[in-house]
Amino acid sequence: METGGEKEKRSPTPEEDEEILRKRISGHPLFGLLIENHLGCLKVGLGEFGEVGITTEPDQAADSKPNNIDIVHNPSDIDHFMEAYCMALRKLKEGIEEAQQESESFIKATYLQLGELTHANHP
Repeated sequence: METGGEKEKRSPTPEEDEEILRKRISGHPLFGLLIENHLGCLKVGLGEFGEVGITTEPDQAADSKPNNIDIVHNPSDIDHFMEAYCMALRKLKEGIEEAQQESESFIKATYLQLGELTHANHP
């Protein structure tokens, strides 16, 4: 219904809400760091078994990038989410690396002990 040249506002559909959120996340200044941290976790997890490639560009939603000045002066929920997610990914990577190092040390020690047992039994 139009009154005085104004259109009635309608609520966005769930699909539109999802697309808006997707654009806000991909256009956020921390999106590149988030992708970098995510890829770092994948690379550590894969080890020497494979390479990880990027299928989307961090600047894909360049037209929807928020104003950085607004973010600094008025942090929003998305800012807090992005910061927390980046931090969680960094901690996850550290945890994966630590577990891998412990496993590697255990395997090396086991091989050393097996080697010593084998040489001790066969002079």
